[in-house]
Amino acid sequence: MTTPALSLDGIRVLDLSRVLAGPFCGALLGDLGADVVKVEDPQTGDESRTWPPHKDGEAAGYLVNNRNKRGIVVDLKAPEGVRVVRRLARRADVLIENFRTGTMEEFGLAYDTLAAENPRLIYCSVSAFGRTGPRAQGAGYEALMQAFSGIMSITGEPGGPPVRCGVSFLDLTTGILCAFGIVTALLDRERTGLGQRVDGSLLETAVGLLNFQAEGYLLAGAVPKALGSSHPALSPYRNFRCRDGQWVFIAGANDRLWRRLVTALGLPAMADDPRFAINIERVEHRRELESALEEAIGGHDRDALLKTLDEAGVPATPVNTVDQMLNDPQTATRSVIRRMRHPKLGDIPVVGMPLGFSRLRPDVHRHAPGRGEHTDEVLAEAGYSAAEIADLRTRKAVV
Repeated sequence: MTTPALSLDGIRVLDLSRVLAGPFCGALLGDLGADVVKVEDPQTGDESRTWPPHKDGEAAGYLVNNRNKRGIVVDLKAPEGVRVVRRLARRADVLIENFRTGTMEEFGLAYDTLAAENPRLIYCSVSAFGRTGPRAQGAGYEALMQAFSGIMSITGEPGGPPVRCGVSFLDLTTGILCAFGIVTALLDRERTGLGQRVDGSLLETAVGLLNFQAEGYLLAGAVPKALGSSHPALSPYRNFRCRDGQWVFIAGANDRLWRRLVTALGLPAMADDPRFAINIERVEHRRELESALEEAIGGHDRDALLKTLDEAGVPATPVNTVDQMLNDPQTATRSVIRRMRHPKLGDIPVVGMPLGFSRLRPDVHRHAPGRGEHTDEVLAEAGYSAAEIADLRTRKAVV
């Protein structure tokens, strides 16, 4: 069976990144057809291999973010290993790295060095703070950047401690933005014939995602605060606990929905109360409004309440656990969960490209590689002879 062509077929990507943001970026490019070669070090390899949960020794976090890649092992601390990467970079279209700022320069793999040898190279650097400024060389992990960016200060219940979001959204969104930047640079290369550096950082991703909350401070000096599941500009728009102890999220996001909600709950007088009749007043009097709703909703079991709200045309949903969402029939109708054939685990489900196209069919066509699984294959394609590969292996420059 012939595989349909994808938009990045023929694009060679050298992925020197590890853990999450960079590997996720590479996986997205692989989903779209790029030939992605993952480069790991001979000591520990990608540390996401050690992250639980595991199945038969294989880490879920590594498998999902390194799909559609081939894998090689190269020692970048050895001169011979650096020469291998430079040789691969001369024939690559894209290089991804997320070492601490300055490390690639120390290896002898700086953008200027590689661009001089391959002017068409797109060189994507992923860092915590970006490549300039007083914190440029600072290390950054997802939770540290949630804290530094201020996002942690607006996550959690009012008056409670700052809370880390349960999803590594800064890493993952940075990966998405870098993939977008790489594709944009490839389009620009079609016009100019030249590659360029793409500079992605978790800090700038965080500022971008703060969006209207950051703009509210820049424009009006309003410092956002933690509101639990509530929205700073809408009310009611939050979780409520039902009589049976289960939770629902109710989105009374505008004046029309507000009137439907209070009518369905048997509170029609609240619809025209001047404290609550329009959204700006509901936000101003959030505490009184939500207290009344908590009492009313607390008198209903969840399933019955959801049925009532659905009939009234009020947007509401059960607050699912992850397993409940994955087992919901709606999720099954979409294509984000793919199948991947793994040499040890067999046919397994894997989270794939979270985007659909009418003409393209992104898919998982290659399992996440074992350490050094494709070293000989990739080096042979780069012109190394079997004897040269054996010599590099003897010198422990590659594995």
